[in-house]
Amino acid sequence: MSKCFDERAPTDRLFEESSDPVFILDPSADRIIDANPAGCRMLEYTREELLATPISCIHPAELPQLDAFFETARADGANWTIAMTCRTKSGKFLPTEIALFLLDSGTHVYVIGLVRDRSEHRS
Repeated sequence: MSKCFDERAPTDRLFEESSDPVFILDPSADRIIDANPAGCRMLEYTREELLATPISCIHPAELPQLDAFFETARADGANWTIAMTCRTKSGKFLPTEIALFLLDSGTHVYVIGLVRDRSEHRS
């Protein structure tokens, strides 16, 4: 009798299989470090294209909001949920709600972004 066994760590599976877009960001380098398949689909990029695209290209109109979060998070470890728009590869702007969580590795500060597409909630 064969058993189905997935050797990936549960956290890897959670990241990859989540139906919600998840991004790992390096704000100091304006880089997306990783994105799950749902994030790539939402923004219409391949994973390789998305990792080569600066954060500032995805959120060109809201860089002050992002900068404020990054500075506050570094200062006091705060997490935020904010309404923002994400620009897709085709240039469409999607209204989203993004939960941003600080991840301090001890040597570098990263941000995990959990994104919810809010375009279906528009009137």
